Amino acid sequence: MKIDKDFKLAVALNSAIATLTRKLRKQAGKQPFSLTEQTTMALLYANKRMLPSELADAHHISAQAISQVLNRLYEQNCIVKTEDETDKRKVYISLNEEGKQKLTEMRAARSEWLGRAIEKELTEEEKAVLPAFITMLAKLSVVEIN
Repeated sequence: MKIDKDFKLAVALNSAIATLTRKLRKQAGKQPFSLTEQTTMALLYANKRMLPSELADAHHISAQAISQVLNRLYEQNCIVKTEDETDKRKVYISLNEEGKQKLTEMRAARSEWLGRAIEKELTEEEKAVLPAFITMLAKLSVVEIN
């Protein structure tokens, strides 16, 4: 049955992606930021500025939890808080230059490790199919199925 075959592929793909993700985190070296902090920085980089409530929604965490994340990023001089000009109750969060630099360094460390792993572990034939595989992963990452 096709569903069983697709399900088995999904299980194997999920396992491989999870293992690679854990390895990337470990091999990128000790980072001063938690995964939630890193993801928050990436969201701010991609969106320029966001409200704390938008960040909490993106992470599926409480306002209190995102507040703690933002406080740690603020203490490490990675973000700036800017009041909305028309509604002083709203405070927008954005990455400052130091935050952008730290995010770039973390991304570079992971990419360098992955590049070395590709060079060491994959054959030329396997490297040749990576672009198609990356395209397929990108397609899967934007699918909305309820």
